[in-house]
Amino acid sequence: MASKNMTTIMALYLTFNLVVLGFTTAQTPPPPVNQPQCPVDLVDLQVCLNVFSNVVNPRDPANILNPQDQAQCCTLLTRLGGPVAALCSCELARTRVPGVANLSIITASANQFLNVCPGVTAPPNFRCY
Repeated sequence: MASKNMTTIMALYLTFNLVVLGFTTAQTPPPPVNQPQCPVDLVDLQVCLNVFSNVVNPRDPANILNPQDQAQCCTLLTRLGGPVAALCSCELARTRVPGVANLSIITASANQFLNVCPGVTAPPNFRCY
């Protein structure tokens, strides 16, 4: 008789576990920790924002390229170096091309912007994250 009670208890225990575990959901994985970011604050890149707007949208009459702004921006990007400057240009592209989730458009805008400054190039096969 003890064996039959043990079988019943074990069956109830397993059924209870299956029901409770069936209601659990998988958690989403945490975002990647080592995603590279621009080490310069966008406030410090303000002069580059003006240059970026003119390069990406030159037909807008409000965008007038100031050579002094371009020189200051290129000096800053040259100091940062190619890979870091490319990351910062991606952040500029995200702020100046709002609502665009297509990474290829953001990457193209960032590369177009980097071409304004001689000596500043993105690494080969660079893509914005």
